[in-house]
Amino acid sequence: MLTALLLGAGASRELGMPLRSELNAEIVAWLTPTSLSKINSAWRARGFGHPDQVIEDLVRVLESSDFDYESLLRQWEAQYIAGAGDARGPSYYSLYAWLAQVVSLALYRRQVAHRNVFQDGLPYFAGIVPLVRENAPLWIFSVNHDVLVECLAAHFDIPVNCGFSSRTITIPCRRGPGTIVAELQANLLGEAELANAALPFFPAGTPGINLLKIHGALDVFAFGDSQDLLKLKPAAQNFDSIIDALQIANEGLLDPGLCPDPLSVTNQIPFIDQNGERQVLRRTLLASAARLTDPYPQLMQRRFLEYFRASLGQVDQLVAIGCSMDDAEVNDILQDWLASSDHRRLEIVAPRIGQVPPALQPLSAQIALTPSSTTTYLEGFG
Repeated sequence: MLTALLLGAGASRELGMPLRSELNAEIVAWLTPTSLSKINSAWRARGFGHPDQVIEDLVRVLESSDFDYESLLRQWEAQYIAGAGDARGPSYYSLYAWLAQVVSLALYRRQVAHRNVFQDGLPYFAGIVPLVRENAPLWIFSVNHDVLVECLAAHFDIPVNCGFSSRTITIPCRRGPGTIVAELQANLLGEAELANAALPFFPAGTPGINLLKIHGALDVFAFGDSQDLLKLKPAAQNFDSIIDALQIANEGLLDPGLCPDPLSVTNQIPFIDQNGERQVLRRTLLASAARLTDPYPQLMQRRFLEYFRASLGQVDQLVAIGCSMDDAEVNDILQDWLASSDHRRLEIVAPRIGQVPPALQPLSAQIALTPSSTTTYLEGFG
């Protein structure tokens, strides 16, 4: 029986990454009506502020008792799509992209700030090793944006394949005009490859991990004016190099000459390539403000979800670890997967799991609940 893993925020919490509820609290504590008003005043002083009504709409969402940043981003996405012909449409889009950036950078900073906690905690995930050995390769689907699996693979010397080609691109880091002081490598995934589901994952029988990040990642960017994606390639397959690559991308590429006012750059990182041409990396958490009518972020996510559906069909048992199980699109795929065969099994692992999530209750005979932390659960395979 082939087993795969589905990882949620709870799988990374023991290494210092936040649960969604914790990130919600962090955002609400910082983004108060007063602070948002001050931020908008600063934007207006620079010529790109937003109408009071748009800010008031955002304040109402932030002050609601059931605030959730994922719901907010979905609502704001719908708002700017619905208001495409409205004069306020660009403001809704700009704020949507800015909020996506706020979340992305909050996760990035937590990842980097907790690098010692992350590194010290990796040995406690040793149960991943026999799982990889028994499933060749082990499919891991993740709704997280962090680099937990890459760090685990490096720590335990496990090959990991994220579906990107071996083709690489070199991104220069500059100190002042024209001076290249370092270089960052990245692997490419072309638009055609993703559209045709031609991702070069490990074939059956290959030892290692096939990792599919369904909702974008801190180390994956849309590249330039094309619809290609790139994934940062660390200088070496070790923990420090993985985290260093994240820091270089977020803190070492931004060219001051391209954005004298950092507030004018939203959810993207402009840089000068090796040919002296202006390029931009667009974060893939949700979307970028590169083009107001660009449907690609939604298309990209749909393609990854469909690849998740197709890849899940290869396995008999799925273990969802640390997942909230309230992602409607993921749940739809899980429902179809379970319903298509009585032999398929879903195990949900979370410390306080008490009942089958409502969306999956019709298939509860095929679902097992395991109240456990991630590392305690994985110890059972060690």
